[in-house]
Amino acid sequence: MKKIDVLILGDFPPATHTGISMVNALVRDILNEQGRAVHIIDESAWVYKGIKRALHYLLGSHFSLLKFLLSYRTKYVYLNIPLSAAGQVRLFLTCLWVKLFSPHSAIIGHIHRGDIFYWAAKSLFNRFIFRLNLSFFRQVVVLSKKFEADLSSIFPKTNTVVIPNTSLLEGMGTRETFIYKNRFICISNFIRTKGVGDLIDAFADERLRQYHLKVFGNVYDLGFYEELKKTKTSNVELIPNPDRKSLLKWLSDTDCLILPSWNEGQPLVILEAMSLGVPAIATNVGDIPNMLGANYPFLFVPQNREMLKKKIIHFSEYNDKQGLSKELLSRYSSNYSRKLFENNIKQLFR
Repeated sequence: MKKIDVLILGDFPPATHTGISMVNALVRDILNEQGRAVHIIDESAWVYKGIKRALHYLLGSHFSLLKFLLSYRTKYVYLNIPLSAAGQVRLFLTCLWVKLFSPHSAIIGHIHRGDIFYWAAKSLFNRFIFRLNLSFFRQVVVLSKKFEADLSSIFPKTNTVVIPNTSLLEGMGTRETFIYKNRFICISNFIRTKGVGDLIDAFADERLRQYHLKVFGNVYDLGFYEELKKTKTSNVELIPNPDRKSLLKWLSDTDCLILPSWNEGQPLVILEAMSLGVPAIATNVGDIPNMLGANYPFLFVPQNREMLKKKIIHFSEYNDKQGLSKELLSRYSSNYSRKLFENNIKQLFR
């Protein structure tokens, strides 16, 4: 049988544009640059609709996986660990096929979510299937010490490693002198739980009608996107399915990034803003408070629209925006640089 160093299963661009898919692609690229033999199985299901999407999500990649395992031997299998009941069932089948047909392969899982403890404690089934699946993994990657502690408090025998995310825009420029004109952007897929509806509602307030908001994102929930088009005010622009190559320009031209998500792990878009010295207004969920630093003045409670409005106004009136930019850039360089991420990935697959 032919030999491969690493098999990566998961979503990838351009079929799926999320933080997870971009990290998957980054891991692949780092390993390729290292001269490792890498094979990917793209599990992206967003291009399908309804029952076809569900069937592809649950079963589609398993045929590709079985075909691969019958032809190749791989040292590592790297995949993402979802926090949903259907995702965990699917994960169990994936791990089972690997153990049956490639028993010497080391399985490495990556948890990108920040609600590990909450999800596992939600039901007996969640706890059971999560514990069962974790038993398959040689190592589990989490994004921060906080998430490592959350996972260890529920499943103390899990072999964890902390690998923070990094920015894909590092080194492409930094915020220095800048004229602030109350221009804000949100870069988020059009999904209700990303909080985009809360943000658009906030900008309809008379106090914010002189401020301008652009929302860039892929349309993964068409019904929700149509709702937003009907309710948005004239000071809000929706840019669906944008070319991500323009991300540097979007961030460079804005006063501030706003991320109103109800749930996050360690958002890639905040790290990309930080690596350019662009301030952020964000919900205090997942690892975001740790990313932005103690006593960061622009965090708010998810779904609290009044608090969000006050933070936007506060930022507009904030006197030391330049100092804030420098502080965020420094935090990025010290904790989330591309070099740190590359070294961590090389150690993971040593």
